[in-house]
Amino acid sequence: MGKQYDAIIIGGGHNGLTAAGYLAKAGLKPIVLERRHVVGGAVVTEEIIPGYRISTISYVVSLLQNKVINDLELKRHGFEMIKMDGTLSVCGDDYLLFNGDEAHDRKEVGRFSATDYDSMEKFDEMFQRVGGIIRNQMLKEPPKLNPGISDLMSLGRMGLEFRKLTPELRHRLLQFLTSSAYDIIERWFDSSMIKSMYGAACFSGNYASLRQPGSAIPLFHTTIGELDGERGAWRMVKGGMGALTQAMASFATSKGAEIRTEASAEEILIEQGRALGVRLESGEEIYGRCVMANTDPKRTFLKLINPGHLDADFVKDIKQIRMGHSSPRVNIALKGLPDIRFFPSGEEGSWHRSDICIYPDIEGQEANYFAAATGNIPEEPRLEITIPSTLDDSLAPPGHHVMSVLAKYYPYKLADGLNWDDIKEDVADKIVDYISKVMPNLKELIVGRQMISTLDLEREYGLTEADIFHGRHDLDQILSMRPHPEASQYRTPIRNLYICGSGAHPGGGVTGAPGHNSAQRVIADLKRNLKR
Repeated sequence: MGKQYDAIIIGGGHNGLTAAGYLAKAGLKPIVLERRHVVGGAVVTEEIIPGYRISTISYVVSLLQNKVINDLELKRHGFEMIKMDGTLSVCGDDYLLFNGDEAHDRKEVGRFSATDYDSMEKFDEMFQRVGGIIRNQMLKEPPKLNPGISDLMSLGRMGLEFRKLTPELRHRLLQFLTSSAYDIIERWFDSSMIKSMYGAACFSGNYASLRQPGSAIPLFHTTIGELDGERGAWRMVKGGMGALTQAMASFATSKGAEIRTEASAEEILIEQGRALGVRLESGEEIYGRCVMANTDPKRTFLKLINPGHLDADFVKDIKQIRMGHSSPRVNIALKGLPDIRFFPSGEEGSWHRSDICIYPDIEGQEANYFAAATGNIPEEPRLEITIPSTLDDSLAPPGHHVMSVLAKYYPYKLADGLNWDDIKEDVADKIVDYISKVMPNLKELIVGRQMISTLDLEREYGLTEADIFHGRHDLDQILSMRPHPEASQYRTPIRNLYICGSGAHPGGGVTGAPGHNSAQRVIADLKRNLKR
């Protein structure tokens, strides 16, 4: 049978590497199998053209768990965060530049409303307080829906946290989980500019109409992170996001983990309802005491497993998981710094070192969603732009820059029989044209670019339906229902098979939490010889 491992981890994304690090630290022997030539999954740094490097998919950290950073000694292994100068929001002919200085930021909002700054402060503070309940669940197993004693205790602890909230905060928490983003935004803010800004924030982790119940849940995704003691913080990574996963890989291998690239899993080997190992596309078979899938649930249960090994109702439920977040990327190499039309030409400023968001108003955002939902290309996308080389000069030649563009919403399936391979460069042209309304000299600075379509996200990075979160964060797809009640505690209906990716609790984003939680479950089970 050859060499055996304690755990075979399918997929070398950040959660798979996190799991490997914890298992190896516990004295176990894991192996990570990564289909691409480099580990990291969607958290990688790659060259656009020679000399220009960029975070090709994931581009910032905000939800990465401090416990993971500390336990895996990531800073000692080369992980370093860089603070951005602020945020620049552009909606039509208006803009807001926030830099964290209260007097400055209040004045900016005051150009649109006399009351919205105070409303924003109250709203954000309230979100932090109610979000604490969500934050406190990140590194915990969700309780089962058919609870045992430990699950009842977990539910009780959650109930106590809920009871500690004031009646108003309980009301708001339930409202944020079940109401539409549109209704909440209308309730809290007066000016169209501020409403549109919060609407655009909901786009970050969603694929739904702003009027759909539950569409405000993504606001938690933007607020519950904490880095270096700052809540709601967003950071770039020195050397690009790949430096994070390289640090994770470095720690894991230093503790004895094995990592293989260009090792694409074809099938999870199962006998008598028990996972025994993995067959690679090369035909090689690798055996272990358990298998951990960092792949998304649809890929794991519908492609890597023969359906005959699973209950038919379970398979139907997995097929019904709603996907989303299909966000093309345009990564651009520049021979200079683009002007931003609201500020002096030729002058570098904090606006270049900020997170730049360009979006239409609320109605335009709704039109964007419905265009994508019907397979069409939106006219006015929501764009998230960073110029990381303004903060990290290792990414481009001297005086040159790289720009990252995340575009939403775009369809995974195109209407009228179109194929992404045929239209992606035309779509990239339209995105560049759209940005040029804000950055008028952009086109003349471009020396190269990379367009990653929704099809590329699936084909190259293994993301089913291009969903970087492995499934939407809808109310019925979180906590004990993620990805399914029979797999919500990282174990699955197949004995010795676990899930450890973003399709598990607590979901998507660069958190390391699913990898951490799954590893704790595996370590505990291995100590009990995988008996349950």
